Order: sequence, then C-alpha cells, then structure tokens
Amino acid sequence: MKDKKKEILITITFLIFMLCAGTLLFIREVSTQLWMNSVRTITECTQQGANSLRIQLETDFQTLEAIGQKFEKADSKQFSELLQFLDIIEPDMMLYRPGNGSIREGKELDKTVSEFLGNTSLARGVLDTHISNVTSEEVFNIFFKSAFADGQEYFLVREYRTKETGEQFMFSLYDGTGFSYVVNEYGIIVVRPSNDFGDKNISNFFEAIPDEMFKENIQKHRSGWTKFFYDKQSMICAYEPLMEDFGWFLISIIPEDKITEHANHILTETMILFGVGTIILIIIAVVIYRNKISETQEHARELQVTLRVAEVASKAKERFLMHMSHDIRTPLNAIIGMTAIAQENLEDKSRLEDCLEKIKTSGTHLLSLINDVLDMAQIENGNLILREEPVVLSQLFNTVLELMKPLAEKHNLSLESAPIQLRNEIVLGDSIRIRQILLNIIDNAIKYTPSGGHIYLKLIQSENFTEDYGTYRFCCTDTGIGMTPEFLDRIFVPFERDKDTTSSKIAGTGVGLSIAKSLLELMGGNIQIESELGKGSTFTVEFYLKIQEELLETTEIGQQEDNLPILEIEETDYSDKRILLVEDNELNMEIAKELLSMTGALIEEAYDGKEAVDIVSKSPEGYYDLIFMDIQMPVMDGYEATRQIRELNREDIQKMPIFALSANALAEDVEKSRQSGMNGHIAKPIDMDEVDKVLEHYFQ
Repeated sequence: MKDKKKEILITITFLIFMLCAGTLLFIREVSTQLWMNSVRTITECTQQGANSLRIQLETDFQTLEAIGQKFEKADSKQFSELLQFLDIIEPDMMLYRPGNGSIREGKELDKTVSEFLGNTSLARGVLDTHISNVTSEEVFNIFFKSAFADGQEYFLVREYRTKETGEQFMFSLYDGTGFSYVVNEYGIIVVRPSNDFGDKNISNFFEAIPDEMFKENIQKHRSGWTKFFYDKQSMICAYEPLMEDFGWFLISIIPEDKITEHANHILTETMILFGVGTIILIIIAVVIYRNKISETQEHARELQVTLRVAEVASKAKERFLMHMSHDIRTPLNAIIGMTAIAQENLEDKSRLEDCLEKIKTSGTHLLSLINDVLDMAQIENGNLILREEPVVLSQLFNTVLELMKPLAEKHNLSLESAPIQLRNEIVLGDSIRIRQILLNIIDNAIKYTPSGGHIYLKLIQSENFTEDYGTYRFCCTDTGIGMTPEFLDRIFVPFERDKDTTSSKIAGTGVGLSIAKSLLELMGGNIQIESELGKGSTFTVEFYLKIQEELLETTEIGQQEDNLPILEIEETDYSDKRILLVEDNELNMEIAKELLSMTGALIEEAYDGKEAVDIVSKSPEGYYDLIFMDIQMPVMDGYEATRQIRELNREDIQKMPIFALSANALAEDVEKSRQSGMNGHIAKPIDMDEVDKVLEHYFQ
C-alpha cells in the first residue's frame, strides 16, 4: 500500500514536473516566437515604408526628367514662359543655372543648392538635408541636369521640407515608442520623425550602433536588423535600402522591452497561477498572438491602400501634366510660329495682319486655359469670393447669346433661344460668375456638337424659392455626340475628359463643367444632365438668387459689368489729360504706354511704388487726371503706394481715380485693391475695351 502511494506520489510529482517544464518550455517558445514575429513585423513595416517613399521619390525624378525632356526643345530665352508653366504645375520646383543660381522670377535662391550644383558633375541626384537660407527650414533636394535647345545647361530642382516628409512617410510603431528615420550611407540622419523620441540627441547611427555587420550592410546597401544599446536601453533596429543610387536607408528602431513585455507577462502569470494559470495564460498568449497577426495584416492593408492612393495621385498628376503640356504648347507654338512668319513678311500688310490676328486668338486661348486652371485651384482651396451686385438677368443672357453666336456660326451650328420668361429680372448675384457658368455650358455644347447641329437655349423663372429668392432655370439642349453613362459619373471631375485633346481635336483643360458645378454649389444652385450617346445632351441649371426691386447705379469701373450692354466707344482724343503709369517691368511699361498713348493722353512713368508716391506728392494739384498702378513691384508694392497717395493732404487726391493694372487677378487681389483705396482693378493682359470704359467714365 505504502509502495502504491509512493508510486502515485512519484507519478504525480513527475507529471507536475513535466507540466511545469512543458509550460515553461511552451511559454519560452511562445515568447521567442512573439519576439521574432515582432522583429519580422518591424522589418516588414520598414520595407513597406521604404517602398512608399521610394515610389514617391522615383515618381518625382520621373517628373523632373519628363519636364526636362519637354524643356530640351525650348530655347533658353523662353525663361518667362517656362517659369509660368512651372508655377502652374510644380510650385515647389526651381530652375538653376550653374554659376547664375535660380532663374525663378520673384523667388530667392537657396545658396546651398546653388553652390552644390555649381560644383557637382552628377546629372541627377540628391542633396542631403541643410537649412535653407530662404525659408530657414531644414530641407533636402533632388535634381536633374538637362540643357535647352541652344546648349545652355540648367538643373531642375525639387525641394522637400524634412518636417513634412517625416509627417507623411515616417510611421510610429508599438504605441508611439518606435519610429522610422531616413539616413545616408554614412549613418547620418537625413529625415527624423517629428516627435519626442525622434528628437533625442542621436544624429549618426554609426556612432550609436557599434555593430560592424550593421555598418557593412549599410555600406553595401543590404537590408537586415540588429540590436544595440542606446541611453542604457536595449533597442531593435531594422533597416531597408531606400535610394540605392544615393545611399539612403529607412531605419526603424523600437525598445526591446516593448517587444518582450507580453512574453514576460505570460511567464510571470504562469509562475503564480501554475496549472490553471498556465491554461489561462496559454489562451491569452494565443489571443495576443492572433491579435498581433491581425494588427500586422491590417497595418499592411493600410499601407497598401496608401500606396494605391499615391499611385493614383501620381498617375493623375502625370496625365494632367501631359494634357496641359500639349494644350499650353499648342497656342504657344502658334504665337511663336506666327511671330516668326510676321517677321519675314513685314512688307506684306495683309499677311502681317493675318499673323497678328492669329497671335491674338492663340494668346486669348492660352489665357483662357490659365484662367481655368487658376479658377479650379481657387475653388478647391476655398479661396473663391462671390460678389453680390444687381444683375439684370435678361440683359446678361442676351449678352452671352451674342458672344456665343459667332462661335456657333464658325462651327456651322444653329444657336437659338426661346423667349425669356422672367417675372423678376433684377437679382443680386455675381454677374461675372453667372456669365461664366452659362458660357462654359454653351461652349461645351458647341465643342461637342458636329457641324450642322442645333443648340437650343432657354431661360425661365419657376416658382420662387422663398418670398425674397427667385428660382431661375437655364437649359441648354444640343444635338451633339452625347455621353456614355460611365462618363456621366465622372463628368464633373476636374481635368477629366472622355477623350483627350490629341485624339478628339477638341481643345480645353477639362475643368469648364467642374468650375460651373462648383460655382453653382457656392451659389446654392445645382446642375443636372440628360444625355444619350449619339443623340445629344441637355444641361439644366437652377439658380436661387435674391430678388432686387430696382437696378442700383454701380460705381465699380474696370470690372466687366456683364448685366449691362457694352457701350460702343467712339473715337476719342484725351490730349488734354495726363496719366501716371506705374510699372516695374520695362516690357510691360512699353506695351501699356503704347496702348494708352493711342488715346491721345499724355503718359508719364514711374517704375516702383515709392517713385510713384514721390512724383505725385511733388506734382501741382490737379496735375494728374488718373493713375494706373501695378501691384507687385520692388521697393514698395501698389497697395502701399495707393494708401500713401490717398493719405496726401490734398483735395485733388481724394477725387483722383487710381486703378490697378496688374497680373494679380484673383478675387482676393481685387478685394485688396479696393481696400487700399483703388477705384477698380483691370487684369493683365490689358483689355483696351475695359481701359476705354474707364477713360470715358472719368474723362468725359
């Protein structure tokens, strides 16, 4: 009996021992697996992060090369056109010439970039982080070397702010205890995360990590992971080549105790609870393990989604760049080509007139393209300001009809309108934007209606929205090519076209309808489309506008009043009038002076705002009858010059008309002109019809 009990006791002791040993081994194995899985997670996340950043940088290099290939066909004398092109598509891109620095107008050069490019022999590459003397921010740059058609070499340079790059691509691990860095082949940090951990006094990983294998892998552009001690704490470090050509790596680090924390917890609980605790801890370990796998997979999916979004954005950007390059170069080609033809036919008056007319047409089309892109940018940024002024809708509609009839006749189209049915013709609204909506819709119908087709317009007033607001409906029906249901779903997407300009032979940016819809939404209106492929389309627009009982006289001159008929300006002679023209650009001064001189007025010049203030202050009272003021000038801008002129203690100054004559033509620029004391704003390129209206108003 005693032997039996002894045997059972030995068996139980053995089983307990085996259970404890098995539990400890199991926990150790689970802890090891958890630890290794965490290392793999860090490694995979680092690889995915490196892929995202690598794709972005490679895409930007491709953009530099694509633009460089386009510029290779241009002459170095075309700097102005090229810079305007860059301002539209790549605000963060600069042109540098070796030895001359930046050639971006109105922008200060980064001396570090200029000095580096002046000494480098590389055709493309990366300039490591430095403090920009322009913005005082830490930046790095990528560059691509090319040459114009005349052999003049230049660099296209893209600037990145390290703080923004860190926020965009640097991801945190394990509840914010681990982070990623970009380092170069010498172990120096190029981009660090913007957080407390990333701001520790570590600048060179070769100094922080004494592992020779780590240094060798970095220098040979190999990925891997290692352990090191930093600030008396064991750290895990995973690294992945980022830009092998330039020796960049993405490195992720995390404290090792964060990785082993779960395994130690399991071990402690198992020692205390023993058998039952062992089972519970095993379940917990399994749950934690599965959750960790789920978190890793979810994180991987999020990174994949981010990558796909980046790829879509990159393709959209590339597509837009391609389309805009074609659409802008087409009228530019006509302008440059016709200019060359005109120079060769100076004695042939009819040929010369034909060239000048085509140059004017192409310039107007180019201006329309630029205005469309700027309008879309304003709308997307929420910077568009709507004016509220009395508008006679019937007159505005008839003006639009008269403007579009010649274009319709040119395309051999019939453009007709139903009788206007309005109970309340006068409303409060932005006449310029209402006209823009109608013009964009009619222009779209003309573009996509084949020769011999018909376009029918209708403007009616339906039941009033409220007692003070009327509901106005505009319909445009055409017998054009129509649209597929698939394209109808994306017709209002900016820069989206069913066919591109090259294949369809229909010019435009693809933003006209997007602008119309966005303007309508700002006004509280809406637009609906019915279309059948091969049969035509009907666009129906609804406005909700405040009713105005009578037309109030407006004092706003220089802004096109689309609700009023355009006056016929007779031949005038203002030889007894004196105009002060303030303009810092010599070519613009020559053009404006020549155009204004055709009115017979005496034109005097000032080349910056301060000079204008000095000239006016020293002139006798009543000496100047009107001032045309540029806005963006050195020494003193047009706004400040106007304010100082208005503050002069003279009776004639308060009555003297001052008008902005500027390329700063956005809505906020017009508002700033008013606030500075100007009477109105005329945008460049100069429209002599608007100038004549101003002169007639103040000189007659």
